[in-house]
Amino acid sequence: MPRGIPFPFPDGGGRTNPSFSLDRGRVRRGDRKHGRGEAMEERKKRVVLWVLAVMLALIIAGGFYGYHSKTKPAPPPLEKAKAAEALPPSPAEPKPEEKPFTAEPGVKLPSLDESDDFSRHLLKGLSPHGKIGEWGKSKNILRVMTAAIDNIAAGKSPRPHLGFLFQGSVFPVREKGDKIYLDPKGYERYDLLADAFVSLNTARTVQAYEKAKPLFQQAYRELGYPRKDFHATLIQAIQNLLDAPTVETEILLKEEGKGVNYLYLDGSLEDLNEVQKHLLRMGPKNTRKIQGKLREIALALGVAEERLPKPKTYASGMK
Repeated sequence: MPRGIPFPFPDGGGRTNPSFSLDRGRVRRGDRKHGRGEAMEERKKRVVLWVLAVMLALIIAGGFYGYHSKTKPAPPPLEKAKAAEALPPSPAEPKPEEKPFTAEPGVKLPSLDESDDFSRHLLKGLSPHGKIGEWGKSKNILRVMTAAIDNIAAGKSPRPHLGFLFQGSVFPVREKGDKIYLDPKGYERYDLLADAFVSLNTARTVQAYEKAKPLFQQAYRELGYPRKDFHATLIQAIQNLLDAPTVETEILLKEEGKGVNYLYLDGSLEDLNEVQKHLLRMGPKNTRKIQGKLREIALALGVAEERLPKPKTYASGMK
C-alpha cells in the first residue's frame, strides 16, 4: 500500500500523509486522517510557488525560470522532417519570429529600492509563454533573489529568504513488503514546470541579467560581501545544481528513530546538499531538462565548458 511522506513537494496520496523536512532533506510523518482534500490542494499551491521562486531566482540572474499557470507550456521544437514529407506552413498560424531582447538605449537603471517594476518588465521578455504569477507580485524581488542564489551557491536551502513559500507539503511513497520507496508518480507534478524552463529564450535571459547586473551586485553587497563578485556566486549556484545526479532507479528510504522521519537509505543520496535534494525530488526526466537549460545559459554567460560539471546518472544498488 502506498503512503505519503513529508518531502518538500506536493502530496501524492496514500494512507499516511508525512512531509519531507525542507531543512535537512528529512521526511516527517504527518496526519493519517482522511478528508484532507482542501488542505492538500492548498499545500500543492504553496509548494509550486516555492519551486517557482527558486527557479525565478536563478533565471533572472542567468539561472533558470519557470512559471505556474493553467495554460500549457510551449512544446519543444520538432525535428525537421525530410524534404519530401515537409508540409507548407499554415498561413493562418504563422510561426512568430523570435527577436532578441535588446536594452532600450539611454535608459537608466532604477535604484535598488525602486527596482521591482523594472524586474517585472525584464521577466516578461524571457519567454513568450512565461508568466510571473504570484512571484512577480512580491516586493524586493532582486534582493530576495540575490539572497536565495547566495544560499544555493553554498548548497543551502533558500528557505530563510522564501519562508512564506515553504509550508509543509507531502510527497508520495510506496511500500513493497517491509521496504519504503519514493513513488515516481510524484515526479509528474513538475512536468509542466520543467517544460516551461526549456521554453526560455536563452539570449534574452542572459541580456536581461547583464542589464540588471549592477543591481544584483548592490544587493549582494548589502548581504555583507563588499568585495565579492555576485557573478561568481551565480556561476557557483549553477555549478551546484549541475552537480546533482539523475537517479534512474527506485529510491529506497529508511525510517529514522521511532518512525518520525525518513532518510535516504543510500548514503550517497543522503549526503547530497539541500539544494541538490530539492532537484532530485523532481525526478530524472525533469532534472535533465532543467540542467540542460542551465548548461545552455551558463555557456551563453561565457562559462567555459570544462568548468561545468558533466551530467551524472546514478543507479543505486539498494533495492
